[in-house]
Amino acid sequence: MPAKDRNRIEYLGWALSILDSEDEFEQLKTFDCGDDDLNEFFREDALPHKEELLAETYALRLIDPEATGSNDSLSDPVAFVTFNNDNIELTQRKRKKLLPAKKARYRYLPAVKIGRLGVRKEYQRKDIGTHLLNMVKRLFLTNNRTGCRFITVDAYNKPRVLKFYLKNDFSFLHNKDENKATRIMYFDLKRLKGQL
Repeated sequence: MPAKDRNRIEYLGWALSILDSEDEFEQLKTFDCGDDDLNEFFREDALPHKEELLAETYALRLIDPEATGSNDSLSDPVAFVTFNNDNIELTQRKRKKLLPAKKARYRYLPAVKIGRLGVRKEYQRKDIGTHLLNMVKRLFLTNNRTGCRFITVDAYNKPRVLKFYLKNDFSFLHNKDENKATRIMYFDLKRLKGQL
């Protein structure tokens, strides 16, 4: 089994770590981000998704520098994010732009998908979501176990949600989903490699 700290990253006083026990999943029972669909997923579906090897859920917590023990040093979770594997198909033009000539022949490129992301209501509009995305980018650059070029998300097609991901340097994969309930967006991790 991989070391637990491979599934944890600390950055600027925050810790992002995987939920790996039923006790930790109990924290999701009272989660409220103000969105019924997200709340239902985190409360009822996150643990079964883990058990079926479909997704992993991580919690974002504030680190208390005054506390002594590792469990005591973390706040209650202020946000949760769920990941699963993905791939994206880029147009030949985008592949040529992003990849060296020899690699541009790959039709599908590896990605990790943000399945769900929610910030507790009382912590919203305080840039917690942006900080969480920055930590996610770091997590997959520093612990890239199999090759992961992109972070993808099927973002709700709502102005506030799309604006959030655009502000965090995600791009639309295409415009075919312009009138659908969700839009596929992606972030190219290669842009950050070497900056961390």
